[in-house]
Amino acid sequence: MSPIDRSTPDVLPQPVPTDSPSLCEYYRRSLENLKKRLPQVASELAAAGVARVLVQYDGCGDSGQIEDIQCRGAGGELLELLAGGGVLKDLFYDLLEARHPGWEDGEGACGEFVWELASGSLHHEHHERFTDYDTTEHEGL
Repeated sequence: MSPIDRSTPDVLPQPVPTDSPSLCEYYRRSLENLKKRLPQVASELAAAGVARVLVQYDGCGDSGQIEDIQCRGAGGELLELLAGGGVLKDLFYDLLEARHPGWEDGEGACGEFVWELASGSLHHEHHERFTDYDTTEHEGL
């Protein structure tokens, strides 16, 4: 289990000895930026008839991206993204970095956010990839 609960956006990653002060500051600013922008973005989305936002991301090998953003109306209909989804992309990149810094490194990670605007709930499912192997050694016959 992780030493911190990353299920809420309020929790920053615990600094490790190799973290630079500027990296810790980056995480702090990302979270502050998210908290400031979230209510305004939610208001704009609701005014446009959006009831649910689905965001999928994937990354590995030191590269990652948001693969898809869907806005859905109350009846489940697919709605056109406002301004190409750039604001949503930035918002969810900030949240992802605040919760799982380095998510795109090594084998990487993938996941999905589901934001229900009416209830204000935000579900985040994050899958970290890893390589595992079993070793068997033999001597002699």
